[in-house]
Amino acid sequence: MIRTGWIGLGTGAALAIVLGGATLVGPPESVVSEHPSVSKPVVRSSVVCPYVDGEDQGAGVAGVLALPGVDTPQAADGEQPPITAERLAPAPAPGSDQPPASADENAEPEFTVNRRGVPVIREVETGEATSLAVTGSGKLAPGLAGEQSLLVQETDLRGISTAACTEPRREHWFVGGSGQVGRRGRVILANPTDVPAVVDIELWDEAGPLDAPGTQDVAVPARGQRVFLLDALAPGSKATAVHVTTNRGQVAAALEMRESDEITPMGMSFVPVASGPSERILVPGVPGHGQRTLQILAPGDTDAIVSMQILGPDGAFSPLDQDVLTVPAGTVMNVPLEAVGGDPSGVRLESDQPITAGVRMVESPSDDGLPEIAYTAATPPLDGPAPALLSRASSGFTSRLMISSVVERPTRVRVRTLNADGGEVSAQKVNIAPGATVPVELTAPEGSPRATVIVEPELPGSVIAAREIAGTDDDGALSDLMPLVAPTVDVEVPVVVGELPEVPEPTSRSD
Repeated sequence: MIRTGWIGLGTGAALAIVLGGATLVGPPESVVSEHPSVSKPVVRSSVVCPYVDGEDQGAGVAGVLALPGVDTPQAADGEQPPITAERLAPAPAPGSDQPPASADENAEPEFTVNRRGVPVIREVETGEATSLAVTGSGKLAPGLAGEQSLLVQETDLRGISTAACTEPRREHWFVGGSGQVGRRGRVILANPTDVPAVVDIELWDEAGPLDAPGTQDVAVPARGQRVFLLDALAPGSKATAVHVTTNRGQVAAALEMRESDEITPMGMSFVPVASGPSERILVPGVPGHGQRTLQILAPGDTDAIVSMQILGPDGAFSPLDQDVLTVPAGTVMNVPLEAVGGDPSGVRLESDQPITAGVRMVESPSDDGLPEIAYTAATPPLDGPAPALLSRASSGFTSRLMISSVVERPTRVRVRTLNADGGEVSAQKVNIAPGATVPVELTAPEGSPRATVIVEPELPGSVIAAREIAGTDDDGALSDLMPLVAPTVDVEVPVVVGELPEVPEPTSRSD
């Protein structure tokens, strides 16, 4: 019997004799064209929610949803396991000699999810900041999404921050950190897998690449995490970009910023993961208020010539005196966004060199109240449904979507609001003009403090979107931005076929 697949040299030589001069080649073009890869539902998904709580007076919340209405794998024999949310081992204090720990394999999950399409939202209380690894398999793997939120209103720390739980992968980009005094950033590396990972961290600021000690060959234990202080890696840097790559294994990465003026809190937020450097970058969810600053990273060795367009309420336009920008090679450049005005917008950047970007927003109340910070980042267009799970819409908070068209034709999205049982309580179709941005106010179902919504683009790849949470308390502003990302539903699977024609049976010979 001849096995299909790659064939060793000795076997191939013997077959060449049998076939009368057959040569050793790769798969024929006909095989490649007639048997392309096919899209199949994923059978296992994992996302990590970074640092869900860890504050004595903070209110930490995690939400998990397996998207409804997606294709799922064929049923396998045996019982379907639930989605599990499990704590990873706490990280040692940055700079300490304590070795990283691994999570307790026998610990009970923080919570589980048993049904597709039902949003599960739980308060998470931890004595020290710990990431959650959320894992689904079988029919609960496709479209697995998670989100976390933290609200703190204390004299030394205040603000609201949310973050989408991200998949472990080989690289992550962040634009928007800082190493200035009073702006304390934490780079969180979490490994939800059962094998150790080895990680490198690269940094840039407004002056160029940074050579930070202790950022190469960083070990992240299985089911554990590591934390680095950004002000120690990039002391004094005004604008910092971070690139995390793995040499072995995969990690989920996050960047959290907490700001203060001596002992006065000035806001807190997660910097969202940004798209990798490209010649075309899209940033959703720039609000029509606050001090907004575009931060562009050109990580290469050549200056980047960047064209900028604002995706405004009436369509795309080039801002006066900012339509073309030059970003010096290997630097992060700050660009004030006064041209956005009072309307929510998106930003489109086209460059002759690979770049990535983010936007920092500082919300300052008109009175003497305290400010708040928020970030959005370069994000790929939605290629499928994307959820926003923890949209606050009560107790003085409002939430809204900012959806931008990135195509040259009218497009439309459907926004569905779910109740606690996964039922659809409302659905609206939103028409968007070419290159325009449309805000969509969110309303929580009766009796719920939050609105869980799903954004479904009519044409995959036609829009980018972000969610804004805004509010105030007696001390000042509370604000948060979070770009929407479609969770993984399918993967491309190659079709395995024989590479050689059938071999005729040998003909018997008589002596």
